Amino acid sequence: MRKIETPHGKAKCANGKTKVTMWGAGVASFALVVGLVACAPAATEKTEVSASPNAAAKHATPEADEYGVVTAEAWKDIYPNEYASYMANESNSPDSGKKNYLETYPALNTMYKGYAFSLDYDQASSHLYTLDSVKDTLRTQKKEQLANCITCKTPQFTALVNSEGDSVYAEKFNDMIDEFDEPISCYNCHENDPKSNTVASKFFFDSLGPDADSIPKDAQVCGQCHNEYYFNSETKVPTNPYSGREQMTPDAILAYYDAMGFADWKYPGTDTPMIKVQHPEFETNYGGSGSYMTNLGYTCADCHMGKSTAEDGTVYVSHEWKSPLENEDLLANDCSNCHSDLKTEVAEIQSHQEERVQAISKKIEQLANTMTDQVAAGTLTGDKLAQCQKLHRNAQFYWDFVMVENGDGAHNSQLSDNTLDKSEKAVDEALALLA
Repeated sequence: MRKIETPHGKAKCANGKTKVTMWGAGVASFALVVGLVACAPAATEKTEVSASPNAAAKHATPEADEYGVVTAEAWKDIYPNEYASYMANESNSPDSGKKNYLETYPALNTMYKGYAFSLDYDQASSHLYTLDSVKDTLRTQKKEQLANCITCKTPQFTALVNSEGDSVYAEKFNDMIDEFDEPISCYNCHENDPKSNTVASKFFFDSLGPDADSIPKDAQVCGQCHNEYYFNSETKVPTNPYSGREQMTPDAILAYYDAMGFADWKYPGTDTPMIKVQHPEFETNYGGSGSYMTNLGYTCADCHMGKSTAEDGTVYVSHEWKSPLENEDLLANDCSNCHSDLKTEVAEIQSHQEERVQAISKKIEQLANTMTDQVAAGTLTGDKLAQCQKLHRNAQFYWDFVMVENGDGAHNSQLSDNTLDKSEKAVDEALALLA
């Protein structure tokens, strides 16, 4: 096994955000549940799932690789159905028509100015392409990054950290990235025991604090990568800005960053200390009072890893991660208990959010440009500048929290709307000060 050296680096990973096509565990939130209080939570009535035929028999764990990871391919003969469904994720490839978010949201070219996301920000491909994506993005090609950017890109890196310690995070990205060849796979959620769920990223498990025993493991194993985090400025370890569910709200997270004086970068021309939100699916579903669907007992796996039946009649959990709206069996046999037309309901929620996200982004762009011009002209200084910097930081943080969350409003529409309200209030206040 390799020896570790510990160079130093700084701030969040420039590849931390990956906006994906599927939306998370809670399919329908506040706007979808009026009149559904009496609806029985189907997620609490688990259907018995059979093991794959070969998995039911006694077997030896396949040989692990040099990092101690049993790869997905090594399990394929023992869990053929799960492996085949896992490989079906190949269809969600970089060549399958991904959006360029710098084109979809033109204001981002201004909003992310001075930060690596202004270089390259594409819609994410499936978990099978995590290593390709992190190596190919301009965020790592044109900016020198640390190895902590490899977190959640391969179980081999996770196993290396678990084996050799947190100093691995502080190595150079380019010194390590080509060592790995296994994308997100079995070890991330099961380590080397497919019959149990295990949170391989220990920093995330620690952040759950007193709630670690009450949140379903099915959600934790997804949440360990689908969360908001930053890098500790000294150790470079990925760190969540909370301990427990109560602190997982946008307001509490912003207060956490404010208290520690944290900023991902200073906005050029105004020196506004900015925050880049990552992918807060877990916080959106489980933070604070939680989403409606998670409170009913549904988890990420219930909605994104539906049950399938093999040709021999074996019922197994599909490992093709996709939107529940693409799972016709789930829609017909579960969602239909409460929703007559879930696809239309979700489309309305997401259309409403998209309209607001686009409109508010233009206001934030206007704010950034106006502040930059007035600072350059010498007319925005002192206390007024500090006030506008605070409002700019807050407006973009709240906007980013909603835009980068992969449910596009469907996970927790009430939280998303309330958070956009706070963004719009802050940007409107700042623009009024500058008028």
